[in-house]
Amino acid sequence: MHIVIIGNSAAGLAAARTVRKVAAGAQITVISDEPGPAYARCLIPEVLAGSRDLPGIGYVGADFYRQYGIELLAGQTVTSLDVEKRELTTANGRSIGYDRLLLATGASPVAPDWPGADLPGVFTLRKADQAAAAGRWARDCASAVVAGGGLVSLKAAYALKERGLPEVTVVVKSPHVLIKQLDAQSAALVEKELAKTGIKFVYGVEPVAAVKGPQGAVQAVELADGRRLPAGLVMVGKGVRPNVELARRAGGRVDKGIVVDDNLATSLPGVYAAGDCIEVTDMLTGDKTTSGLWTLAVEQGRCAGYNLAGLPGSYPPPLTRLNAAQFGALPFISAGDVRGGDETAVYQDGGVYRKVCFRDGRLVGFIMVGKVDRAGVYTALIKQARHIAGRLKDKVAGGTVTGADIVYSRTVPVR
Repeated sequence: MHIVIIGNSAAGLAAARTVRKVAAGAQITVISDEPGPAYARCLIPEVLAGSRDLPGIGYVGADFYRQYGIELLAGQTVTSLDVEKRELTTANGRSIGYDRLLLATGASPVAPDWPGADLPGVFTLRKADQAAAAGRWARDCASAVVAGGGLVSLKAAYALKERGLPEVTVVVKSPHVLIKQLDAQSAALVEKELAKTGIKFVYGVEPVAAVKGPQGAVQAVELADGRRLPAGLVMVGKGVRPNVELARRAGGRVDKGIVVDDNLATSLPGVYAAGDCIEVTDMLTGDKTTSGLWTLAVEQGRCAGYNLAGLPGSYPPPLTRLNAAQFGALPFISAGDVRGGDETAVYQDGGVYRKVCFRDGRLVGFIMVGKVDRAGVYTALIKQARHIAGRLKDKVAGGTVTGADIVYSRTVPVR
């Protein structure tokens, strides 16, 4: 049996590992449009900062593929898929047959539609080579503008300050950063920590153009209110879109992402999909959405691996909103629905902030800033979707709940 996996990151490698574990005799081919072994995407900002080089963010070693008996076709793009023949074609004209196929094609940055977005010095931060190129460019820059207030944008801004840029400005359309993950109070703590490094913020406005300088590269960013910010480098962090075109051209169902069933099978015969490219159902809201979480991509890859090997397994609706980071000495984490609760408990003491959200007696979301040591317990409670009352609820609201409390309350009623 020949299993082909398009994608060499979290989902694709988890699937390959699983197939090799349960189907020792399977032939496995992994195709990637990137040039080398897989790397840890979460470490890309460190390449931009200059604290790591490309080999330093490796997710697997170069010998991983040999050890697992995987043929890696790196630097090759799949351009077409013939599901009737069970054959795909790469950009260099090579045809590859398969018995079962996994689409782990990931997502790509949303490109800005402003004039000048294609100027030298304008970057996105999705791939390692982009981070390396931006880092090299930054050596000769005195100023940078980061467009967007999401987590990738903030990591980029922080990395550019670590790189040594004197002036870094983050332009945020919303009233505060991390609008999807944090509320105003918790975001203010993160902004304060970032401001300690010299990062500046501009709120309530968007860039409308990148302005060309006399050397042909970007020299400024024009905002919707007419202001111009000096920028020898521009980093755009406006989200990502799932890479669905290969599935779409082959006739597969696509909505917000590639549509899959509970077994991660697409509408195409013999074709599965996993990772950032697929549409999932959020466990809290029931909404169809996509997720860029590395951990979910790994889970989906494992599930897909079993199905590719002929061992059916289903993938339950995941918790799609879970984000954590640390800037300086300030860690923070946000999970679940931090705005949709019918009851909330908030605690703040200096740089420590906690918000806990309940709905219908169940924990549906939380924010922790400054002190995050019990975050795993809270995340487990969200995933369990259990009714919380009495002393257990008091402990959850008060930030004193432990894993032992959860185990104990499963067998002993808490009143």
